[in-house]
Amino acid sequence: LRIPYARDTHEACFTVEQAKEHGLNRPGINVKNLVILDKKTGEHFMVILTDDRRLDFKHFAAITGWSKKATFASDEDIYHYLGVHIGSCSVFGIINDKKNHITVVLENAIGRADPDAIINFHPNVNTVTVSITIKDMFRFLEWSGNKVILEP
Repeated sequence: LRIPYARDTHEACFTVEQAKEHGLNRPGINVKNLVILDKKTGEHFMVILTDDRRLDFKHFAAITGWSKKATFASDEDIYHYLGVHIGSCSVFGIINDKKNHITVVLENAIGRADPDAIINFHPNVNTVTVSITIKDMFRFLEWSGNKVILEP
């Protein structure tokens, strides 16, 4: 895909709070990636939110159709589908989701951001942050073939 990027190495950060404690707030859109399992259907969703937003399960259930049995996925599930562990998952993990099992859900502020805006992710390891443009993130998502849902 030849996506241009900037790369920063840093201490391991498993949460947004840890990143902020270490002063790792990068210019651009900083995000968290939450993997959700709908226990009723077995479906998995990767919800990508700006780092300061909390996940509202009821709100996203209305958007995704996940049931009231939705919960955070286990580390085992995350590793099975994305090839990474909790604290390292990001949109780039779907490169390992060969059967396109994971549905990616983008917060409105991300999905409708300026295409040239910068967004920051871990590249499947939590000691590095990679910065790309929103339009390149969408190029990657299109290439992956995974279903994408945009928050209205």
